[in-house]
Amino acid sequence: MKRFTAIFLAMTIVLCAFATLTFAAGSDDLPVAGEPFDEEPVEEPVVDETTFRAYTYDETAAYSPSVWLNSFDTDGECTGMDYVIFNCAAPLKAIGFPEVYAGVEENLSDCTVRFELFKWDTDADKTVKGDPVLSEDVYFNGDSKELPYFPLEQVQPAGQYLFRVSQLTEKIDDDHQPYSVLPISEMKYSAVQLEYADRGPFIFFIDCEKTEGIEDYFLKLTWKEAEIDIQPEKTIIPRGASAAHPIFEYGIVTPVVPDGQVLYSLALIEAPTWINKNHDSDVTFEVYKWTGDYEETLLGDILLSGELFDHADNTNLTLTFGTTMRYGNRYLLVIYRSNNGAIGYYEGVTDYPDGWEFYDYGIEQDISPAIKVAYANVGDLGPEPTEVPTQEPTEAPTDAPATDAPSGDTATDVPVNNVTPDDAAKATDGGNKTDSDGDNSEKKGGSALPVIIGICCAAAVAIAVAVIVISKKKKKA
Repeated sequence: MKRFTAIFLAMTIVLCAFATLTFAAGSDDLPVAGEPFDEEPVEEPVVDETTFRAYTYDETAAYSPSVWLNSFDTDGECTGMDYVIFNCAAPLKAIGFPEVYAGVEENLSDCTVRFELFKWDTDADKTVKGDPVLSEDVYFNGDSKELPYFPLEQVQPAGQYLFRVSQLTEKIDDDHQPYSVLPISEMKYSAVQLEYADRGPFIFFIDCEKTEGIEDYFLKLTWKEAEIDIQPEKTIIPRGASAAHPIFEYGIVTPVVPDGQVLYSLALIEAPTWINKNHDSDVTFEVYKWTGDYEETLLGDILLSGELFDHADNTNLTLTFGTTMRYGNRYLLVIYRSNNGAIGYYEGVTDYPDGWEFYDYGIEQDISPAIKVAYANVGDLGPEPTEVPTQEPTEAPTDAPATDAPSGDTATDVPVNNVTPDDAAKATDGGNKTDSDGDNSEKKGGSALPVIIGICCAAAVAIAVAVIVISKKKKKA
């Protein structure tokens, strides 16, 4: 009986010790009061005494969905993408958004979005072909607050960067389309500081090293004309009636451009495409000096022409003129639909400033579009050129065929998403995990409990063995 008792005692102590050791080893995985179970803490944006947060927008103003990225080719692949080029005046530490809007899984509209940051290299096409400083895929299932936020692994030097956002998820069918939307608000910086792709502008912020003596962390882009001081966009004619009208040949006559300025750009506010599914709502435009008569003006020289591709539904259709529309003159801007993709304008208020005139197929209209304009201060440009600058190349053409795609149009570079949302979520979560061989020294050797339990177990086993030996000697005696 004594032998059985001793053996039972020894086994019990060993089992208890094993259970205690197992508990101690797994105690780091147990939930702590006030913390979620089995979840890693979310990294929150932190602005400390060494960091300055620079906003591209008025952070006290409200923001709303604006730049839709759910554009699809006829084969169902998403080509939704936008980018912004900015010049950072201090070493760059992080970049982020105040909010991103996205579809939900229940509606089969959730999606994966890729965020990429590139160091600027000559032009947009060449820049996005280089290695990104940051590349992160994020799976969105509904709207996100205070996300996404991307601290850089290494602080990047001051300079010019391109930040690209691409929706990767393909549509399921015409009734279920994944979508993501970037927010818009009152912008702080004009086009001389920030250059957006066709769908922009969207709002974002950057975290920089706090540097004394630097007041503006978004400087003028190095490849912009330094002598042009572009002013922020202003709404000249707000939206009035909700009616939308198609564009085929639409003319806009400007007031006289003020002294020392040029009319740098004009935008049709939230120009509709009636959700054109072919992703080909393109326009061309031409600029003439206004003579007072529509048909007579069209017989004159074309001062500037251009084309905009793949306009996104209900975003601003912005036409940029540089220094063409100079002070002292009125100009005729004619916008043409250049293919079968629908595009139009929303009506503006009826009480708009003097000097603006509007023509549809050469017939003057009583209604106006809702428009924004941006003027630029240029000072004295000197006498106007007497001849239109030649468009012919100054060098012999190369063997490479010419392309009609505008500089910076890299929609074909967007990778097709072959990753499921679950895989994308796992990939995103993986970026936040710590290395098991990393800074875990406190977990590995910070507690003496296992050693104490081991000593107690050894002592218990020794006692049990001693009891057995003593009982045997008593029996022999």
